[in-house]
Amino acid sequence: MRAPFTAEVLPRLSSAALAAGLIALAGASCARRAPASEATAAATPSPARSVSPSPAAPAHAADAGYDLRPAERAAVDEFLRRNPDLRVATDADHRRSEDDGMDGLYGVYHPYFVRGDDNDDGLLDFVIGFVRRDSDRDTPWFSVVVFAGKADGSFEPGGFLEREISLADGDLSLDRDAIVVTPDVSEDLTRRYRWDPSKHRHVFVRDDATEDSSAPPASQI
Repeated sequence: MRAPFTAEVLPRLSSAALAAGLIALAGASCARRAPASEATAAATPSPARSVSPSPAAPAHAADAGYDLRPAERAAVDEFLRRNPDLRVATDADHRRSEDDGMDGLYGVYHPYFVRGDDNDDGLLDFVIGFVRRDSDRDTPWFSVVVFAGKADGSFEPGGFLEREISLADGDLSLDRDAIVVTPDVSEDLTRRYRWDPSKHRHVFVRDDATEDSSAPPASQI
């Protein structure tokens, strides 16, 4: 038999109902707040990791396809390690024209590599061209570098003769003791450099051959 619903029971039921309601309300509030907290965390990007670009690996002497001797190859590789923005100029960098006639003049013709005794000391030197690696294929920028031979068969560190010049239509050569830079082999214009023992370096020889100047022509001509 069910107990009668009396006034004494009512306060106890009211307290229990109130406690249950507060618990339910707190749970619902937490449930409502949790997704907002998760959304805030999701909307906050994690800090980006700083990644430094890797430096370009130096080019190699062997990349040019020349038949370099071991001491020459070692000298060029060391130069490229010190100048990683350059690579060795190749035969393919030369724009051949139908009337340049260079193949008929030389048995083996490399436009940007030549050996000889350019400082008249009885030792073999070599001159070689380099190209900036970031150059546009249609307008490459060349630098001309001289490697002087040493008595032990090795070479002095490469020294710049000209920097960042237009040489795609030209070549390098040695005329007795002068280094000749020809911007365009289809034309007669050349630039000559002769070794000056008193200054211990190459000097630019003017066209009239009456005056030497230590100041080379402007780059990027």
